[in-house]
Amino acid sequence: MENENRQRVVLDASVFFVDLPIEGECYTTPAVIAEVKTQAAQMRLALLEEQGLRVHAPAHVEMAKVAEAARKSGDLTVLSKTDTGILALAKELGASIMTDDFAIQNTAQRMDITIIPILQRKAKKRTWKYRCTGCGRFWSAPGECQICGAEICRAVSGKKY
Repeated sequence: MENENRQRVVLDASVFFVDLPIEGECYTTPAVIAEVKTQAAQMRLALLEEQGLRVHAPAHVEMAKVAEAARKSGDLTVLSKTDTGILALAKELGASIMTDDFAIQNTAQRMDITIIPILQRKAKKRTWKYRCTGCGRFWSAPGECQICGAEICRAVSGKKY
């Protein structure tokens, strides 16, 4: 009964590289565990495992929902498979996400997933656009401009990112 009142939190890899207290019922994905390579991060992982960290792979149906939300926000091209996995697991569990990654946060906001920043400020919600670096036309995805051949990059308010 004790765990029923504890907040569920899905941890991004960056959590394992800082020494901050974490409250709640903690989860992460096998892909995140694979990213934990330094000795200090592995020690932090071992400590959190002793405290009850659970490792789960997200359901495929949730992965598809994340991809759709990221496509709508313009973050799909910058989210890794690991990023998509933690978002899917958070949605599946009804959990918060602990991360400083702005693309993860932006997609999480679209999916009504609560964000817990680690050391950075919380990201502002935005919808990215794609703009040609040559002629300035807007496109729906990155790549090469069909008009002038220049690179199409993610942009907001006319700035290249």
